[in-house]
Amino acid sequence: MKKYANIAGLLGIVVVLAGLVVYSINSMITTLATILMAVGVLLLIAYVVLRFQEIKTGLSSRSAKFGSNATLMVVFLLGILIVINILAGRFTYRIDTTAAKIYSLSEQSRKVLKHLDKDVNVYGFFKSGDEARAKEMMAEYAHFSPRFKAEFIDPDKKPGMAKKYGIKSYGTIVIECEDKQEKIHDVTEEAITNALIKVTREGVKKVYFTTGHGEKDYDKSDQSGLSKAKEAIAELNYDIEKIFLVQEPDSIHADCALLIMAGPQTDLLQPERDKIDAYLKRGGKLLLMLDPESPRSYADFLKDWGVEVGNDLIVELSPVGQLFGAGPIMPIVSTYANHAISEGFNGMMTMFPQARSVSKADEPPAGVTVTEIARTSANSWGETTPLGADGRVGFDPDKDNKGPLSIFTVAEKDAENPQKSEDKYDLGTGDVKTRVAVFGDSDFATNAYFNFQANGNLFLNSVNWLAEEEDLVSIRPRDPEDRRLSLTARQSKMMLWFGVILLPLFIFALGIYVYKRRK
Repeated sequence: MKKYANIAGLLGIVVVLAGLVVYSINSMITTLATILMAVGVLLLIAYVVLRFQEIKTGLSSRSAKFGSNATLMVVFLLGILIVINILAGRFTYRIDTTAAKIYSLSEQSRKVLKHLDKDVNVYGFFKSGDEARAKEMMAEYAHFSPRFKAEFIDPDKKPGMAKKYGIKSYGTIVIECEDKQEKIHDVTEEAITNALIKVTREGVKKVYFTTGHGEKDYDKSDQSGLSKAKEAIAELNYDIEKIFLVQEPDSIHADCALLIMAGPQTDLLQPERDKIDAYLKRGGKLLLMLDPESPRSYADFLKDWGVEVGNDLIVELSPVGQLFGAGPIMPIVSTYANHAISEGFNGMMTMFPQARSVSKADEPPAGVTVTEIARTSANSWGETTPLGADGRVGFDPDKDNKGPLSIFTVAEKDAENPQKSEDKYDLGTGDVKTRVAVFGDSDFATNAYFNFQANGNLFLNSVNWLAEEEDLVSIRPRDPEDRRLSLTARQSKMMLWFGVILLPLFIFALGIYVYKRRK
């Protein structure tokens, strides 16, 4: 009987396993799987019945008792782990341990997600097995907003969905909100968040660049052009056009959300100044980027806004600048005020080739709030005399302005004649603010320097603040921090001997010693 019992037990295990394999292949309980598992269970029951006395005797032995206790402890531990896993799945806490936080969303992206008031559906069209990175990124977005929902589709398995959204290549992500839709092909935070902004924003604001004063041109792609700045602004869902103020009949366009003057080289005429004044009084927004050679007419215009434009050239003797090959007339800024424009800029650098000081006036006009955003280091000064033929400069305490010096200043006040919502031009609801931002340099936003450190971020954040779109983002890619360990040849050999040879030998010898002592 013992022989037949053993055969029944072994056969029962094999048949049950066969039933589980059939179930796994079909992903459902078929008739064959049910029969196999039922027969297997019956054979196992037969084994228990035939060898019941032996099993009972074995279970009552001391070793069985210890084994059962160990089994109970294992089951208990597994139960605890299962409960912890269920709780972790329901109540998650995420932490990014990388130094550069490369796996975390920026504060700007979280702000956009926090203010989502509409459902956003994301469809990622990836070949099966290629969506892991995108799925991880979308999970991070969904973690911060229940309105953000992502689904991944293999276009080969669901060609109807691919045809519906006009998918022509793998790796396309469609972000959809109501009747708006954006397609992206880069699985980056900047691309996803900007597309999210575009589909959730109501309307499109217009940004106008002035012409006719030798300003820098956003249509030029050379080093002195602003084509990169234009592309970055367009990515944030703005319409961009040029405006020739002299030819404007009465006033600046009614749909102008922001007026930019990028490095004007000729004087601001009185009719143009009158149009800008009228525009600002109704709640307009102005971004002025003045170079050291820009005429004094712009400095005179800004006095009404409590902004003092220095007649100088900032010189900075900084070892940091030398690391980037920057000369003394290319100040590098790393000190910023606590302001919406410079939020999160601590530790970031911006470079301003040939800049002049732009600071807060000693006594700003009543009702105007003036803030100095970016300041140079204490090793800088404002050179008030022309550079010599040899380019040599030196600080003269009687003539020059001692640093730190402000290089970027903003002013804000309540609009004197706010535009009403029934008119063509509506600058906002409630209290309408007039905003003016002034840089002491325009080269920092050109194609040559736009991608240097935080230059592009500072320019775009200024545009967003002026246009009252503070939650729009300009996200600088976060690279893993370089933490390599450099070793000399001698140190490498020491690491080899101690880490690879001597330490394992010591542990092995210690094991032999303990074994002999116990024996």
